[in-house]
Amino acid sequence: MRLRALAWGRALVLLVLCGVSARAQLPVPDAPPVDAVVSGRVVTPGREREIGMPGVMVTVHRVGPDTAGALDSARTDAGGRYTIRYRRFGSDEAVYFAAALHHGIAYFSSPLRGVRANADDAEITVFDTTSGPVTLTVQGHHLVVGAPKPDGGRQIVEVYELSNDTTVTLVGRDSLAAIWSAPIPHDATGFVAGQGDVSPVTLERRGDRVTLAAAFGPGVKQLSYSYTLPARAFPLTFAHERFTGVFEVLLEEPGAQVRAAGLRSMGEVTTQGRQFKRFLAQSAPKGETVRIDVPVTSAGTRTAVLVSVAVVIALAMVATLARALLRRRAPVDDRPAAAAESVETLAAAIATLDARHDAGDATLDDGVYTRERAALKARLSASLAARGDAS
Repeated sequence: MRLRALAWGRALVLLVLCGVSARAQLPVPDAPPVDAVVSGRVVTPGREREIGMPGVMVTVHRVGPDTAGALDSARTDAGGRYTIRYRRFGSDEAVYFAAALHHGIAYFSSPLRGVRANADDAEITVFDTTSGPVTLTVQGHHLVVGAPKPDGGRQIVEVYELSNDTTVTLVGRDSLAAIWSAPIPHDATGFVAGQGDVSPVTLERRGDRVTLAAAFGPGVKQLSYSYTLPARAFPLTFAHERFTGVFEVLLEEPGAQVRAAGLRSMGEVTTQGRQFKRFLAQSAPKGETVRIDVPVTSAGTRTAVLVSVAVVIALAMVATLARALLRRRAPVDDRPAAAAESVETLAAAIATLDARHDAGDATLDDGVYTRERAALKARLSASLAARGDAS
């Protein structure tokens, strides 16, 4: 039995994060139709050697940018052997492979290369199924924390490499039952299942867990998903729920930091013009705590300033109202009211200016924004001081 395992975890992480395709999207002329043949076996693991599976239906499929579908099929003979003749046509980017259905689970060959495929490329290994207790081991866990967006939120990408180290295919008790799950932060929004070896429709968020509901045969499979975390979710702290063979963290912000007992800095990596600090741990134990700290964003700082200004304004208005009630018989002086109106107007002007800047207003470059905000802030301070003198 030959188990196929992918070993490009970090490459998948960066592809998921950056949303790039593996090949340039350039027009490719169609190749002329050509006859092809695939000859192989359908086998299952035995105690001493692989056993051929008779009577299994094998189908050759084509998946391309132009069309996709089944081409031809045949049943295996008494020794599990099959031969299928088919035609390769259309786009040169099309992928051809053979699939066998066993106990309701589809198993696939490697991509069929060239007009004659046999031996390893054409061999399909099928397995018995179980819904019993099978533990999927975590061979790799990759975590990417992106730079903050204008609203302070950060995109998070997680990629897992899971391994079924048995000789049976793990299935759920029913089509909706999860066979594996992992935690997701409570504040996470915008969950999206990503690229990998499992169908995105089998990954979903259920409360504070991400669940996988799919048949999982022996070997290694990758899965990925992404979500957004608000600024208030940091510092982000979690513990490994399982032993993890390789744990990798990529941080896009220069000022971001990650701490865990086994993590070591591995320098920086760059992809599509984006630079990440890379941290790596081997054999991370169950229960080990990980903490990720990020810098306070300017948007968060401005929000805090505006909240403070609003509190000052509210307190000043309450004080003014109290004095007015105590001096209700005194002659009316309209200067405090004018100052209050000026304070409120200036605070609103600062908030509007910040909103235009965060939205990327093309007419408001950084220099203009800085000067206008400083002038408004100075006028606000003067107005607050004038209100205090007028009282």
